[in-house]
Amino acid sequence: MIRLCARVCLGLAILSAPSPTRAETLTFKSEVIPTDLTASLSGVLSFPAGKGPFPVVLLLHPCGGLEPFGLATLRAHANNLQSVGFGALILDSYGPRNLNGGKACEQRTTSFRRDDAYSALAALQRHPKSARTTYLRLDSVTGGVAALVIAKGGTSGRFNAVAAFYPGCNALSGIDYSIRSPTLVFVAGKDDWTPPDDCIKAKDRKIVTGAEFDVINYPNAHHGFDQQASDDQVQRAHACL
Repeated sequence: MIRLCARVCLGLAILSAPSPTRAETLTFKSEVIPTDLTASLSGVLSFPAGKGPFPVVLLLHPCGGLEPFGLATLRAHANNLQSVGFGALILDSYGPRNLNGGKACEQRTTSFRRDDAYSALAALQRHPKSARTTYLRLDSVTGGVAALVIAKGGTSGRFNAVAAFYPGCNALSGIDYSIRSPTLVFVAGKDDWTPPDDCIKAKDRKIVTGAEFDVINYPNAHHGFDQQASDDQVQRAHACL
Protein backbone atom coordinates (compact mmCIF):
# COMPACT_ATOMS: atom_id res chain seq x y z
CA MET A 1 0.00 0.00 0.00
CA ILE A 2 2.86 2.40 0.77
CA ARG A 3 4.30 1.71 -2.69
CA LEU A 4 0.94 2.61 -4.21
CA CYS A 5 0.94 5.91 -2.30
CA ALA A 6 4.47 6.62 -3.46
CA ARG A 7 3.64 6.18 -7.13
CA VAL A 8 0.64 8.46 -6.89
CA CYS A 9 2.16 11.14 -4.69
CA LEU A 10 5.49 11.40 -6.46
CA GLY A 11 3.61 12.14 -9.66
CA LEU A 12 1.48 14.73 -7.94
CA ALA A 13 4.50 16.54 -6.57
CA ILE A 14 6.06 17.37 -9.93
CA LEU A 15 3.28 17.39 -12.52
CA SER A 16 1.00 20.27 -13.44
CA ALA A 17 -2.32 20.18 -15.23
CA PRO A 18 -5.48 22.22 -15.80
CA SER A 19 -8.45 22.11 -13.46
CA PRO A 20 -10.59 18.95 -13.37
CA THR A 21 -13.48 19.03 -15.84
CA ARG A 22 -15.71 16.16 -14.68
CA ALA A 23 -16.73 17.60 -11.35
CA GLU A 24 -19.73 17.79 -9.05
CA THR A 25 -20.42 19.13 -5.57
CA LEU A 26 -20.60 16.68 -2.68
CA THR A 27 -22.40 18.05 0.40
CA PHE A 28 -22.70 16.44 3.83
CA LYS A 29 -22.97 17.32 7.51
CA SER A 30 -19.90 16.97 9.69
CA GLU A 31 -20.63 16.63 13.40
CA VAL A 32 -17.46 17.49 15.26
CA ILE A 33 -16.00 18.29 18.65
CA PRO A 34 -16.22 21.09 19.70
CA THR A 35 -19.89 20.89 18.76
CA ASP A 36 -20.17 24.60 17.93
CA LEU A 37 -18.02 23.85 14.86
CA THR A 38 -20.48 21.26 13.48
CA ALA A 39 -21.25 22.38 9.94
CA SER A 40 -22.61 21.44 6.55
CA LEU A 41 -19.57 20.98 4.34
CA SER A 42 -19.15 20.73 0.60
CA GLY A 43 -16.36 19.70 -1.69
CA VAL A 44 -15.59 19.44 -5.39
CA LEU A 45 -15.67 15.76 -6.37
CA SER A 46 -14.14 14.79 -9.70
CA PHE A 47 -13.76 11.45 -11.49
CA PRO A 48 -11.93 10.09 -14.54
CA ALA A 49 -13.94 9.33 -17.66
CA GLY A 50 -15.97 6.15 -17.41
CA LYS A 51 -18.61 4.55 -15.20
CA GLY A 52 -16.35 3.57 -12.32
CA PRO A 53 -16.38 2.87 -9.49
CA PHE A 54 -13.08 4.65 -8.80
CA PRO A 55 -10.84 4.88 -5.73
CA VAL A 56 -11.03 8.40 -4.36
CA VAL A 57 -8.36 10.62 -2.80
CA LEU A 58 -9.49 13.11 -0.18
CA LEU A 59 -7.52 16.35 -0.58
CA LEU A 60 -7.30 18.68 2.43
CA HIS A 61 -6.23 22.30 2.24
CA PRO A 62 -3.59 23.91 4.50
CA CYS A 63 -4.40 26.33 7.30
CA GLY A 64 -5.04 29.17 4.86
CA GLY A 65 -8.10 27.36 3.53
CA LEU A 66 -9.05 27.29 -0.12
CA GLU A 67 -7.33 30.54 -1.01
CA PRO A 68 -6.30 30.91 -4.69
CA PHE A 69 -2.73 29.69 -4.23
CA GLY A 70 -3.69 26.54 -2.33
CA LEU A 71 -6.70 25.86 -4.53
CA ALA A 72 -4.53 25.92 -7.66
CA THR A 73 -2.33 23.26 -6.10
CA LEU A 74 -5.22 21.01 -5.10
CA ARG A 75 -6.82 21.34 -8.53
CA ALA A 76 -3.59 20.24 -10.18
CA HIS A 77 -3.37 17.30 -7.77
CA ALA A 78 -6.98 16.35 -8.55
CA ASN A 79 -6.45 16.50 -12.29
CA ASN A 80 -3.27 14.44 -12.12
CA LEU A 81 -5.12 11.86 -10.03
CA GLN A 82 -7.81 11.64 -12.69
CA SER A 83 -5.16 10.96 -15.31
CA VAL A 84 -4.07 7.80 -13.43
CA GLY A 85 -7.56 6.52 -12.63
CA PHE A 86 -8.39 8.11 -9.27
CA GLY A 87 -11.24 10.33 -8.23
CA ALA A 88 -10.53 13.30 -5.97
CA LEU A 89 -12.49 15.28 -3.40
CA ILE A 90 -11.28 18.79 -2.59
CA LEU A 91 -12.88 19.46 0.79
CA ASP A 92 -13.51 22.92 2.23
CA SER A 93 -13.32 22.67 6.02
CA TYR A 94 -12.81 26.34 6.83
CA GLY A 95 -15.14 28.34 4.55
CA PRO A 96 -18.42 27.19 6.18
CA ARG A 97 -16.89 27.88 9.62
CA ASN A 98 -15.57 31.35 8.76
CA LEU A 99 -11.99 30.27 9.42
CA ASN A 100 -10.45 31.46 6.17
CA GLY A 101 -7.91 34.25 5.88
CA GLY A 102 -5.37 32.57 8.13
CA LYS A 103 -7.63 32.44 11.20
CA ALA A 104 -7.00 28.73 11.65
CA CYS A 105 -3.24 29.27 11.26
CA GLU A 106 -3.31 31.69 14.17
CA GLN A 107 -5.57 29.52 16.33
CA ARG A 108 -3.90 26.20 15.42
CA THR A 109 -7.45 24.90 14.93
CA THR A 110 -7.16 21.40 13.52
CA SER A 111 -8.82 18.88 15.86
CA PHE A 112 -12.16 18.82 14.03
CA ARG A 113 -10.54 17.93 10.71
CA ARG A 114 -10.36 14.28 11.73
CA ASP A 115 -14.16 14.27 12.09
CA ASP A 116 -14.48 16.07 8.75
CA ALA A 117 -12.37 13.39 7.07
CA TYR A 118 -14.44 10.51 8.38
CA SER A 119 -17.69 12.30 7.54
CA ALA A 120 -16.34 12.73 4.00
CA LEU A 121 -15.40 9.04 3.90
CA ALA A 122 -18.94 8.05 4.88
CA ALA A 123 -20.39 10.34 2.20
CA LEU A 124 -18.04 8.91 -0.43
CA GLN A 125 -19.04 5.35 0.48
CA ARG A 126 -22.62 6.26 -0.43
CA HIS A 127 -21.64 7.63 -3.85
CA PRO A 128 -22.28 5.20 -6.74
CA LYS A 129 -19.06 6.10 -8.59
CA SER A 130 -16.82 5.82 -5.56
CA ALA A 131 -15.07 2.51 -4.87
CA ARG A 132 -15.41 1.29 -1.31
CA THR A 133 -12.06 -0.40 -0.93
CA THR A 134 -9.31 2.15 -1.52
CA TYR A 135 -9.16 5.62 -0.03
CA LEU A 136 -6.08 7.74 0.24
CA ARG A 137 -5.69 11.25 1.53
CA LEU A 138 -3.15 13.93 0.75
CA ASP A 139 -2.55 16.84 3.05
CA SER A 140 -0.25 19.74 3.71
CA VAL A 141 0.82 21.72 6.77
CA THR A 142 -2.10 21.65 9.26
CA GLY A 143 -3.83 19.13 7.02
CA GLY A 144 -0.72 16.98 7.29
CA VAL A 145 -0.87 17.13 11.08
CA ALA A 146 -4.51 16.05 10.91
CA ALA A 147 -3.50 13.19 8.61
CA LEU A 148 -1.23 11.74 11.28
CA VAL A 149 -4.16 11.72 13.69
CA ILE A 150 -6.56 10.30 11.13
CA ALA A 151 -4.10 7.46 10.47
CA LYS A 152 -4.92 6.21 13.96
CA GLY A 153 -8.39 5.27 12.71
CA GLY A 154 -11.86 6.21 13.88
CA THR A 155 -15.07 4.68 15.16
CA SER A 156 -16.41 4.51 11.61
CA GLY A 157 -13.39 2.65 10.21
CA ARG A 158 -10.11 3.76 8.68
CA PHE A 159 -8.59 5.06 5.48
CA ASN A 160 -6.85 2.43 3.39
CA ALA A 161 -3.81 4.67 3.15
CA VAL A 162 -2.68 8.10 4.30
CA ALA A 163 -0.17 10.47 2.73
CA ALA A 164 0.99 13.78 4.20
CA PHE A 165 3.13 16.52 2.71
CA TYR A 166 5.61 18.23 5.08
CA PRO A 167 3.58 17.89 8.31
CA GLY A 168 4.81 18.84 11.75
CA CYS A 169 5.69 15.48 13.31
CA ASN A 170 6.05 16.61 16.92
CA ALA A 171 3.07 14.37 17.74
CA LEU A 172 5.34 11.43 16.88
CA SER A 173 7.94 12.31 19.48
CA GLY A 174 6.48 9.94 22.09
CA ILE A 175 7.43 6.36 22.84
CA ASP A 176 4.66 4.65 20.86
CA TYR A 177 2.29 6.04 18.23
CA SER A 178 -0.04 3.37 16.88
CA ILE A 179 -1.70 3.78 13.48
CA ARG A 180 -4.26 1.68 11.60
CA SER A 181 -3.72 3.14 8.10
CA PRO A 182 -0.47 2.66 6.16
CA THR A 183 1.09 6.13 6.15
CA LEU A 184 3.58 7.83 3.87
CA VAL A 185 5.09 11.21 4.77
CA PHE A 186 6.89 13.51 2.32
CA VAL A 187 9.33 15.99 3.88
CA ALA A 188 11.73 18.65 2.61
CA GLY A 189 15.32 18.70 3.84
CA LYS A 190 15.50 22.51 3.69
CA ASP A 191 12.10 23.09 5.29
CA ASP A 192 12.41 25.92 7.83
CA TRP A 193 8.67 26.02 8.64
CA THR A 194 7.97 22.39 9.57
CA PRO A 195 11.48 20.86 9.76
CA PRO A 196 11.64 17.17 8.85
CA ASP A 197 13.70 15.97 11.83
CA ASP A 198 10.83 14.64 13.97
CA CYS A 199 9.37 12.73 11.02
CA ILE A 200 12.70 11.15 10.13
CA LYS A 201 13.47 10.26 13.77
CA ALA A 202 10.02 8.67 14.15
CA LYS A 203 10.83 6.37 11.24
CA ASP A 204 14.41 5.60 12.29
CA ARG A 205 13.48 4.88 15.90
CA LYS A 206 10.40 2.88 14.91
CA ILE A 207 8.19 5.02 17.15
CA VAL A 208 5.17 4.47 14.90
CA THR A 209 3.66 1.01 15.32
CA GLY A 210 0.75 -0.89 13.83
CA ALA A 211 0.39 -0.23 10.11
CA GLU A 212 3.29 0.50 7.79
CA PHE A 213 4.94 3.93 8.16
CA ASP A 214 7.50 5.46 5.83
CA VAL A 215 9.11 8.84 5.21
CA ILE A 216 10.46 10.14 1.90
CA ASN A 217 12.91 13.02 2.29
CA TYR A 218 13.76 15.41 -0.55
CA PRO A 219 17.05 16.79 0.85
CA ASN A 220 17.24 19.83 -1.45
CA ALA A 221 13.56 20.77 -1.34
CA HIS A 222 11.91 23.59 0.61
CA HIS A 223 8.56 23.79 2.37
CA GLY A 224 5.68 23.78 -0.11
CA PHE A 225 7.60 22.02 -2.87
CA ASP A 226 4.37 20.79 -4.48
CA GLN A 227 2.62 24.15 -4.44
CA GLN A 228 1.63 26.13 -7.49
CA ALA A 229 1.60 29.83 -8.21
CA SER A 230 -1.10 29.23 -10.82
CA ASP A 231 -2.99 26.35 -12.40
CA ASP A 232 -0.17 25.67 -14.87
CA GLN A 233 3.03 26.56 -13.01
CA VAL A 234 4.56 24.40 -10.29
CA GLN A 235 6.40 26.42 -7.70
CA ARG A 236 9.70 25.00 -6.42
CA ALA A 237 9.03 21.58 -7.92
CA HIS A 238 12.48 21.70 -9.53
CA ALA A 239 13.92 21.39 -6.01
CA CYS A 240 12.76 17.77 -5.94
CA LEU A 241 14.72 16.85 -9.04
